[in-house]
Amino acid sequence: MKTHPARLLSDPSSIVWSAIYCIALSAGQRSVRWGRHCLVVLVLPMLLASCYLPEAFTIDLSMERNGDYRLSYRGLLVQPNLTQGLLDNSVGPEEEQERVEKVLADLKRDSSVRQLTYAGRGVFNLVYEKRGNIMREKSFVFVRRQSRILEMFFHKDRNIVEIRGGFVPDQYQDRLTALGYQMTGNIEVRTTAGVRSHNAAEFREISGQNRLRWEIKSITDPVPNVILG
Repeated sequence: MKTHPARLLSDPSSIVWSAIYCIALSAGQRSVRWGRHCLVVLVLPMLLASCYLPEAFTIDLSMERNGDYRLSYRGLLVQPNLTQGLLDNSVGPEEEQERVEKVLADLKRDSSVRQLTYAGRGVFNLVYEKRGNIMREKSFVFVRRQSRILEMFFHKDRNIVEIRGGFVPDQYQDRLTALGYQMTGNIEVRTTAGVRSHNAAEFREISGQNRLRWEIKSITDPVPNVILG
């Protein structure tokens, strides 16, 4: 059963660790290391202002051999800075409205946002649909460079496309799980390109199309790591 992220983040201390998660997503490498002395820095509004946590989502990505792709995201995004302020009563109704408008304006800068509404408690409903060509673009990041939920790279020298999801560093997974945060969702990749390597839970080839699927039930579940070429 999927739980509303506003309830998952009901403990203000969990917002701190959610902030770590956001910044971990932006780091992009498992060599990231932090200590508890960093917590004060991590919760600064400047760092959290444009950070988003995925929840109860479906990601669908299709890609052709020539690099043409279509990406869709349907689900929730949690803005932890706003959620924290509402939980500790440091943000009142007027300021909440101002912050919501800023988040809406930030996300709507991307023309691929099709639907975006505020559900309350720092939680937003998002429908996102993007078309492009990764060979021309070279790289693509969803949803922001500060919150890398899914990213793609074209490596021309090796003629491959790398697809990877954001992760939580191992040293923080137990703490986040204990605090109740759950990253739940489904991710599916369909492609006519060759699959050199992958970590999908399910892989099938149907009528010349490779289909890969991940069901994310917790932050400890594997996120996509795929090489096409």
